[in-house]
Amino acid sequence: MTCDRCQQPLNVGDFPFCPHGPTNVLTVGDDIPGGFVQENFSHDPETFYSKKAMLRRADELGLRPRDQWAGPGDRYLSNWAAVSPKTLEDAKAMLERVGKSTVESEPVCETATFTVRRL
Repeated sequence: MTCDRCQQPLNVGDFPFCPHGPTNVLTVGDDIPGGFVQENFSHDPETFYSKKAMLRRADELGLRPRDQWAGPGDRYLSNWAAVSPKTLEDAKAMLERVGKSTVESEPVCETATFTVRRL
């Protein structure tokens, strides 16, 4: 393909308007050239040629990516949406210490006297 205005040949990824040259805009396609063999969906391997098709199949099977907490038996991730029992115990102990403050009298303001002289 050539530019109608300057007759310069255009390549894939070139800026479409004069002056031409490579562009810094990148797009990531959905296709998987050669396909991706997914062996974890069932007993038989399945080949997918797009990411969307693989996600659609995972949704059909009720599968989720591993970056989510899988429950109490998850060895890799913690439950990000909940507070651990230890954190609750520590917070309770800290608040109890604050509630048992021993300062009961008014603070004392002391006066200081300064002498200013020239040297």
